[in-house]
Amino acid sequence: MNNKYSKAELTAKRVLEACGIDDPTELPISDIIMGRGAYYEEKPLNGKEGEIVSVNNRSIITINSNITFEPKKRFAAAHELGHHEMHKHLDNVTFDTEYDLINWYKAGPQETEANEFASEFLMPTEQFYKECKAKKFGPHIIEHLSERFQVSKTAAILKFVNRGNHPVCIVYCKDNKMKWWKASHDFHHYIEFSYDSNPPIGSVAYEVFTKNKTYFKDEKKQQIWKSDWFRMRHNEEGDPIFYEYCLHVKSFNYTISIIWED
Repeated sequence: MNNKYSKAELTAKRVLEACGIDDPTELPISDIIMGRGAYYEEKPLNGKEGEIVSVNNRSIITINSNITFEPKKRFAAAHELGHHEMHKHLDNVTFDTEYDLINWYKAGPQETEANEFASEFLMPTEQFYKECKAKKFGPHIIEHLSERFQVSKTAAILKFVNRGNHPVCIVYCKDNKMKWWKASHDFHHYIEFSYDSNPPIGSVAYEVFTKNKTYFKDEKKQQIWKSDWFRMRHNEEGDPIFYEYCLHVKSFNYTISIIWED
């Protein structure tokens, strides 16, 4: 596990400690936000997942009431709490779209910090690692983490790449175009990545976008070849077996592929 913490993650830890919270699933996040000196409300927001208005170190956090998926609502609220804790002195009004909440590695510094805060706040690293320690990695681990911490599978995947127990690489694609990638600190393979290119033909992501193919249950873990995603070091290496679990969010037409080898 990577034991280095960002400023945003350390802030989340301090807030959890100040609130006396060991498990963030035990209290409604709205109560936590109110306890931190911000007002929480839900109402329809056009094109936005959340919004924060800060004046004189006080904040009003508004979450889109049209969000029906509770884990997504929790993450949006924790994201806005991150803005309250770290950025309320910088901007009077900050609003966040679906793009801001998913594009962790392409967003600006404030959005990245708010996402890192939300991830650590909802999935404290020590507890997160304990839940997957000594377990063989596969899609079932992501599903377990998602249920345990009441977050989306997307959020669990993005946390796992930094804090999981197995080296992985993740690739985010939108509308059949590769947008960004991220690898665990101990993942030692070089990805063949070209921004805005189609995912490679041998990948599961390619099947999702071009063939509308979805895998369920035991088939979520699909066997692929290393060369489908990664650069080969030399001809004598062969082409080792890798695996890909591709999460497809149809409502926004994006995929997150998590790729690993046993």
